[in-house]
Amino acid sequence: MQFRILSILLCLGSTLLLGQSIHGFVREDANGEPLFYVNVFIKDSYKGAATNQDGYYVIPNVPPGDYEVIASIIGYQMKTQKMVLGEGEDIRLDFRLDVAVIAGEEVNVSAERIKFQKMVEPSRVTLDMREINAAPAFIEADLFRTLQLLPGVQTTSDFSSALYVRGSTPDQNLIMLDGITIYNPYHLGGLFSTFNTDAIKEADFHAGGFPARYGGRMGSILNVINREGNTEEFQGKVNISLLSAKGLIEGPIKWNGMKGSYMLAGRRTYFDVVANTLIKASGGSGKVPYYFYDFQGKVNLDINEKHRLTYSQFYGDDVLSIKGDGSSSFSENNDESGTNRDKSLFDWRWGNHTNSLTWRWIKGSNLILKTFAAQSRFRFNIDLDNESWSTNIEDGDSTQSYSGLFFDTFDNILDRTLETELTWIASDHHTISSGGQFKSINFDLGMEYTSANIDTSIHVKPLEMKSRAYESAFYIQDKWTINDRLSTQFGLRLSHYSLHGNINTEPRLGLKYFIKPNLAVKFNWGRYYQYLTIANPRDESLRFIDIWMGTPEDQKAPYSDHTIAGLEYITPDNIIFRLEGYYKSFDNMITLKQGSSFKIDGNIQYNPFNEFYKTDAHAYGLEFLVKKNSGKYGGWIGYTWAQTKWFTEIDGWFRPNFDKEHTLNMVGYWQRTERTKISSSLTFSSGLPFTPIQGSIPGWTHYQDYGNDNFYSWGEYLVGEKNSQRYPSYLRLDLGITQKTKSKMFGEGERYIQVLNLTNHLNHLFWIYRTNSNEKSANYGRVQRKGFPMFPLMATFGLSFDI
Repeated sequence: MQFRILSILLCLGSTLLLGQSIHGFVREDANGEPLFYVNVFIKDSYKGAATNQDGYYVIPNVPPGDYEVIASIIGYQMKTQKMVLGEGEDIRLDFRLDVAVIAGEEVNVSAERIKFQKMVEPSRVTLDMREINAAPAFIEADLFRTLQLLPGVQTTSDFSSALYVRGSTPDQNLIMLDGITIYNPYHLGGLFSTFNTDAIKEADFHAGGFPARYGGRMGSILNVINREGNTEEFQGKVNISLLSAKGLIEGPIKWNGMKGSYMLAGRRTYFDVVANTLIKASGGSGKVPYYFYDFQGKVNLDINEKHRLTYSQFYGDDVLSIKGDGSSSFSENNDESGTNRDKSLFDWRWGNHTNSLTWRWIKGSNLILKTFAAQSRFRFNIDLDNESWSTNIEDGDSTQSYSGLFFDTFDNILDRTLETELTWIASDHHTISSGGQFKSINFDLGMEYTSANIDTSIHVKPLEMKSRAYESAFYIQDKWTINDRLSTQFGLRLSHYSLHGNINTEPRLGLKYFIKPNLAVKFNWGRYYQYLTIANPRDESLRFIDIWMGTPEDQKAPYSDHTIAGLEYITPDNIIFRLEGYYKSFDNMITLKQGSSFKIDGNIQYNPFNEFYKTDAHAYGLEFLVKKNSGKYGGWIGYTWAQTKWFTEIDGWFRPNFDKEHTLNMVGYWQRTERTKISSSLTFSSGLPFTPIQGSIPGWTHYQDYGNDNFYSWGEYLVGEKNSQRYPSYLRLDLGITQKTKSKMFGEGERYIQVLNLTNHLNHLFWIYRTNSNEKSANYGRVQRKGFPMFPLMATFGLSFDI
């Protein structure tokens, strides 16, 4: 039904196209990359438009006449083109802008000002590469680490790049790469995100109140947009840090009269290669068993002026593999009594693999159709094998024995998605978008093991969960500029989940009122359903892997209501001030019951996902942001006051382990000279909640061993109210220096050094408890604790150069 509706809308839009318009693309002249949020307008008039994420603009309802059309944005030279528009004409006018520092121009417009004027959505931040690299990095630049420095975004530790946004957990964030869902966007157990920053063009982040196009998540939206590739010439870049070696190549495509571009980027850790080479050279037998890699590519092909095909791919894995004693698969021991031989293997792999194909059709200057087909696969697999052979020889006779244990656990997700989006720029006042989405998601979660000896073999599958779920949705949205002061964005999304059967209604409403040309107030309300969840323990201190599953048939679909109000102001120098307050309610969330993994009913049965607590929650807060991203000095200051509470039947109302009441982030950079840039970041926040240990109960257990009485001591901790206390406050100051270099061997490039936790402040990850057993101590029998630290003072460095 939803695709029938789309067909009707397409036909209707085709008949209502406004013929007299000026439209086209704005790109950077040097490499052909599309430029976002460029102001394109007719000189000496109020008519104009801003480019979208494809660099496309439309100025509708233009009367016939002679015009000068101007394209302007800070950082590029303003360009003017003259043209004549006749009666009923529809003219395409493309721009290629040269990089320059604009000073003293008659027109001086920044991307921030365009966003301020055009965007109705609240809580939206777009980050380009300059801003992603603004903060000093842990080893190398990381998108998630930069996002954690924005208001409303929290983290639980230095060891995690997971995003906790306005009371939401990481599984409630929709993470996409070129529109493709990424289910586990982390490397090294969550220490780094899976995105190679050298390949990123821009990151579009919605902390809440996102439009009707997006669904399936209750928390936030992050769409990472990759570079399209250089349309003019071959270009490359190499980056070597203490963590990994990265490479990127890009260039033009010319084939059969068609033009396009490509971009290929790859990354791999090299520490294991270097260490294993050194170990082997020194005669050692050990191995470093871990590495990760990722590869991503993008190909664009313009069939003609109206049709474009884009193929995008990502492939990445983490691998932890240990064989035998670390040097071989076998270890042998031969002596006079016989031969012993052991073989062992531990292989743990997890990663993502995505493919997508997008067809963009400019049906008319005012009507754009995008069709998107994608496949996203996440796999997690642990394979543990252990085999042992033994041969004993005595008086000419031999006996043989064998034992083997084979264990395998896995979680595989296969997501196939089809989307269609229709954008109709109906007039200067209305931009209508609609679309349909369909997802088929296969879950394969299981565990099995085999125990064998020389005579028998026992194969057991204590856990096997295979399921398929379907999600479908239809949405429509109208962005309506009522007058110069008031704009609204109303959307409606209808979603369906196959295991529940009913259709859920998700209305979205946004309002923006300009008190003055540089001062606006915003309001947003929306409802958001989520049909997938994770089965991870909610109180885990470290998050390595997300175990995904569909919402069970007997559980209601979780949903969240967002209410957001805010004030925005932009100065003549394009400095943004933003103040926002929000309230979010969460209903029908489910929390895995702890300690319910095993059931004994004649036989031991294992199912870690069989029982849940119904969980409700609410979050509210106030956020303040000052942001400047142009000029010699730039960066932002963000402050968050936040309150988050959860409710379960066992604990009542409590603060989750990621709740932080106060957070202050300061990020700044200074382009000291043309070659040298200095950057810094400061984070101060309240400590995370924890459940206090109030004491211990000692005890003794009596047992007999060969007729002798023996005793051993044990203790049980007494715990207080759940998450009723907080760790000490968190403080971290980082500093980075980047310097451009030039050499005959490497060409032009950059070298950088980063210093983390400059003050060496002790930040606590968790408490380590022990009971004082020294009878001579005044604290004998008392529970003592010591903090386990996060990052200490440390320095990293790296080098990048162009090829």
